[in-house]
Amino acid sequence: MRILLPEEVAIADRLTCEGQGISSLELMERAALALSEAIRQRFPLAMQRVLVVCGPGNNGGDGLALARILSPICQISVFLPKLEWTCSPDRIENLRRLPESVQIIHGTPEELAVLNPETDLLIDAVFGSGINRPIEGPVREFIIEMNKFTYSRIAVDLPSGLLNEMPEGSIAFMADHVFTFHSPKPAFFLPSSEQYVKDFSVLDIGLILPEPSSSPRFYLEASDIKPIIKKRQRFSHKGSFGHGLLIAGSEGKMGAAILAAKGMLRSGVGLVSVMSPACGRDVLQIAVPEALVIVDREPFTISSLPPLEIFKAIAIGPGIGQSAETGNVLFELLEKSQVPLVLDADALNLLAANPQNLAKIPFGSILTPHPKEFSRIASFSGSDYEREKAARKFAMDFGVYLILKGAFTLICSPDGEIWNNSTGNPGMAKGGSGDVLTGILGGLLAQGYSALESCLLGVYLHGLAGDLAAEKMGQQAVLPSHLLDCLGDAWKSLAS
Repeated sequence: MRILLPEEVAIADRLTCEGQGISSLELMERAALALSEAIRQRFPLAMQRVLVVCGPGNNGGDGLALARILSPICQISVFLPKLEWTCSPDRIENLRRLPESVQIIHGTPEELAVLNPETDLLIDAVFGSGINRPIEGPVREFIIEMNKFTYSRIAVDLPSGLLNEMPEGSIAFMADHVFTFHSPKPAFFLPSSEQYVKDFSVLDIGLILPEPSSSPRFYLEASDIKPIIKKRQRFSHKGSFGHGLLIAGSEGKMGAAILAAKGMLRSGVGLVSVMSPACGRDVLQIAVPEALVIVDREPFTISSLPPLEIFKAIAIGPGIGQSAETGNVLFELLEKSQVPLVLDADALNLLAANPQNLAKIPFGSILTPHPKEFSRIASFSGSDYEREKAARKFAMDFGVYLILKGAFTLICSPDGEIWNNSTGNPGMAKGGSGDVLTGILGGLLAQGYSALESCLLGVYLHGLAGDLAAEKMGQQAVLPSHLLDCLGDAWKSLAS
């Protein structure tokens, strides 16, 4: 799903009205109908006291149309801030259309505050995505009062005042749920926005999108993933699905190697070899009997590379440690490898400590840092919004695919396109989850998936397995090994 730029949203509205022969007021009615249906499905409105706070523009018009549509099924009131502002024609018309059963209140922030104990559901329809500056002046006091409301708070399209980058001291409406149109807004994916967007739903209102679009951003869903998956042929054999090499483990960190090896195997790859120090031989052969084990001459660290010619993809990093000797192995691999690479964990830390080697990373390699690892490897310090821009620039500058792990994991490509993932949950925030992802990515590359396909499929599949695990046992109890257990169900879900 492509995420439109703010200026493209207005173009999409115009194209839809022109292409479908409808007025902007009719498009607003369509949006309000979609909103009402979504709200009714999520919230039991019978006997509920609902208050809609409406602004002067089309977001306010959406709120007024919504109030009219919901009026037969709940006790609904409309609050209009007592401010001097110019209202849009569609907003004016929807105010005129309100039935007498809808109470209209023109009030001050103090009068809004009085309604708090009398409201079961507050709907924010003050400002939508058209706002591009912090909320200031008298309207700020209204948002402050709205954030004090005790019960459920929802926002239409975008919480009023939410920006990609919130200046210090700025405010926005704190929504328990946002119902947004066509696609999520970029601000939804920033950690700093969590207090304003606890959850969101995307409503399809049949917009005609501008083509070509200037937006480089996408929201990754199952519909994007299913066409990528390669069908396995009846007469395939293990050689048909590639041979992946995993370089992982050191003394005390063989668990990372085991998790990554199992992740690689469950990606569907035909053969997996694991290069580890001698201390890992027995534990690997017992824990992962399906893998071939290549033993380093050193007992506790990795000090050399095996012959690389037979491998279709190589993943390195989980648990390898940061010794100088292991660093030399990594840098030698960067120079010698003729196949796609996945770099994770200590491989990234070694690069951060030796930034002169960043330029040696082969084009199209996949890097999988979490935010702190990215800060080290890119020498970055800044806001959440600036981190996204820095990640995109890093991928373009070094010709790599960068997977910035976390909520809504960000995937940046060398050509500047970026994706936010829709799967995954906080239960996956445990050491070892990233090792599973590294194995999955390496296995997909070895099967012949492109680097971009591997990133999209691997990240989505990994998050989906985490969601399935959380459904079974709750987020708190999810372990990285549970992701492995649920990968089969994740694959089956994508095949349906």
